[in-house]
Amino acid sequence: MVFGIVIGGFLNSPEVAVAAPGAIQPTANMAPAITANSGVRDFADVVDQSMDSIVSVTSRDDRDEDEEGGSSDPQDLFRFFFGDPQDEPQTPQRPRIGEGTGFVISTDGYILTNYHVVQNADRVKVGFRDGGEETAEVVGTDPSIDLALLKIAVNGLTPLPLGDSESLRVGEWVIAIGNPLDFEQTVTVGVLSAKNRRVPLPTLDRRGLVTFLQTDAAINFGNSGGPLLDIDGNVVGINTAIARQNLAEGIGFALPINQARRVIDQLRDFGEVKRGYIGINMNTTGIDRDAQEYLGLPDRNGVIIDAVTPGSPAERAGLRPFDVIREVNGELIEGNDQLITKISSYMPGERVELEIFRDGKGLTKSATLGERPLQNEPQPAVGVDTPEDEPQESEGLGITVQALDRRVREQFELSSSLRGVLITDVEFDSQAAEKGVLPLRIVTHVNGEEIDSVEAWDAAIRRLRPGQPVKIDVVVPVPNGGQQTFFLRAP
Repeated sequence: MVFGIVIGGFLNSPEVAVAAPGAIQPTANMAPAITANSGVRDFADVVDQSMDSIVSVTSRDDRDEDEEGGSSDPQDLFRFFFGDPQDEPQTPQRPRIGEGTGFVISTDGYILTNYHVVQNADRVKVGFRDGGEETAEVVGTDPSIDLALLKIAVNGLTPLPLGDSESLRVGEWVIAIGNPLDFEQTVTVGVLSAKNRRVPLPTLDRRGLVTFLQTDAAINFGNSGGPLLDIDGNVVGINTAIARQNLAEGIGFALPINQARRVIDQLRDFGEVKRGYIGINMNTTGIDRDAQEYLGLPDRNGVIIDAVTPGSPAERAGLRPFDVIREVNGELIEGNDQLITKISSYMPGERVELEIFRDGKGLTKSATLGERPLQNEPQPAVGVDTPEDEPQESEGLGITVQALDRRVREQFELSSSLRGVLITDVEFDSQAAEKGVLPLRIVTHVNGEEIDSVEAWDAAIRRLRPGQPVKIDVVVPVPNGGQQTFFLRAP
């Protein structure tokens, strides 16, 4: 059994038990610009010109597992969800040693790798092709995108050129170089299989900050932090994860280099990355035909606001639930991912102009951004106690609901002021299921009408005309769970 975090397994070695290019400009010592039209088309040529800039990264964690509240070994996260693999030792050895890969990005010794390769490291060493070894300082880390910047006291190095992952096309050749399973400087070749992949890794900000390149170039444990190169030898990604569930093969993921290069200067100068934050919950289903018709939008571009965080920049700017953000500083926003990327590209304290759509007309709002907080995604509740008496239930739109009785309120610690009905089941293959409606959510409104009982739900469903767009507002009954809005269509 091959062991790794699924999906995808981190790629550092088994010893640690886990598998718009920037507004920020590189300094003179940083990696050169893209090698455009270099004429290099032979894989061997790319390898020859790159190898001296690729290093092994070895990290050592000397702390006892019980320090600071327990182990931070990434394998423990895997064990928590999937149990102990049979072919791995049950107790991690001390000290923990991690091995991965990195690559030089400046003549004066700056090196990029993955954050999880050096996470909690007390000592870090990098090794070069000629056998030389240097002690490295962890200058800065960005766990949100699994990136770390190292520094060694060496000058005159040859940096790898940083390419443009945005312009890379699916189907183009890519080359992965790293140190998988202690086989140093291994070269594998494949194609770019896909772009903008979501990969739920435990160190990442899971609210949509980062998407990955997917490749079938063979990458394994120990490749973490190594470069994914294009046919001209430009770095287009940083190998980060693999998918190993269900006997998957040839599914690897790399952090796009454009996302890394945006933050290099902040990591070097401040040791961390600060990103802009506006403070809204976005509608997760986006703008489909039903939402467009209900809101009267001219097209399907934009982001629907489900909720506004109290005291946030959005609230201070006058944004409201069900506003649709259409533009940021004049740039059209097509969907949620683009809004996250755009807002996060600004620094806290910067001011942005937002074009929004509200009640059939366009408005302009100005917002001064705050600092994006790091937080774990709230975990939904797993069930509710069954009352002694059978609860009152009803069904409509493929959704079964029941009254918020005493036990439900106690289970979820609901405020007595919260009114609604609890979703207990969503019919398989229903429109509601397709749109992402889930059980254990509380419906508070249907088409803007308050739902405070099963009878109110029934009345709202009866008033729907066939084919009519329907807006359903729900609350996620966990701490910081927030609100969600779904747009359906009456059968």
